[in-house]
Parts: sequence; structure tokens; C-alpha cells
Amino acid sequence: MHIVYGGSFNPPTKAHFEVYRYLKRKLPVEKFTFLPVGGAYDKESLRYDEHRFKMLKVMTEGYDDIHVSDIELTDTTFQGTYESLKRLRKNDERLAFVIGADNLPTLHRWKNIHKMLTDFEFVVLNRKDADLDRIINRDHFLKHYRERFIVFEDFDMPLSSSDYRKTQNDELITPRVLEYIKQHNLY
Repeated sequence: MHIVYGGSFNPPTKAHFEVYRYLKRKLPVEKFTFLPVGGAYDKESLRYDEHRFKMLKVMTEGYDDIHVSDIELTDTTFQGTYESLKRLRKNDERLAFVIGADNLPTLHRWKNIHKMLTDFEFVVLNRKDADLDRIINRDHFLKHYRERFIVFEDFDMPLSSSDYRKTQNDELITPRVLEYIKQHNLY
């Protein structure tokens, strides 16, 4: 199984790496791809494309089953996650995209979401002790695609990149990422 985990990773945190470790224990993961979104995606706090990519590389160094993709970083226009997943998939491999539970209520607005949910699976990780089955079953759109979701109720890692940017708490990031941030005077 190929797992793709997209995000801004601004910067990558211990929680991002824990997603990899957790899913390795729970699923038959053969390949894990971090997919940092590029500057073509309209997000206010997004910056440091090259550095975000390099911080992910530093954080995952030595893990042969992890790939850090630059496909969205080199795109000149935002093509959407569906197009990125199509480009990342090799042959007919089983590919799943990781999202947090906080993305479920707005998933219906994602670009090409019907194609995504038809062609790929979604790994849904809990955030803030949400009742994921209840959320999915009460939403007509999500319920229609229920079989496309691999749900993990027991995952909850309550820290984020924005927490680091707000607090500069070095405990939220790995020592290697911290070293990179200091070396390049980021944040």
C-alpha cells in the first residue's frame, strides 16, 4: 500500500512524523510519501517551499520507505490533490491519501473530490477526539463514500505547524529540523 500525506509542513513537526510511524503499525505500508503543497496553492501562511521540502528530507533521512515529493512544489498552477495522486500512483497500486478528521466537513468542496474518492482511499486520522463514524454517517456526501475511508479513531496528535510558528517551542519538532531552522534562520 502506498500512503500519501499532503500538507504545508511549515515546518514539519513530530506529529507529522508520528503519522508515518502510526500508519506503519496499522497498515501494510510499502511506501510512504510526504507531499508538501507548493506556492501555487492559495494559502496565506505558506512560505519557504524549498526549505519545507528540505526539512522533510532531513526529518526522514534514513527511512528507505519514505519519499518526499516535490511535484506540487514545481507546479506553476494549482492542479489539486487528485492530479497529484494520479501522478504519484505507479500502475494499479493501492494508494491512500491521509487527512485529519477536521477535513471531513469540507471534503465535499475539494477539487475533483468525486474522482478522488472513486480512484483512491482516504486514511482519516482523529483530531480532538471526534466521533468519526458519527460525522461520516450523519453527512450524506461522506456516507455515500463510506467504504473509501479507512478510519482511525485512536489517533490524536494535538500539535501542529502553526503551534510551532506561534510558540517557537522546540519540543514540537525533531532535533534535525530544529538544527535546519536555526541554520537557515527560519521562523
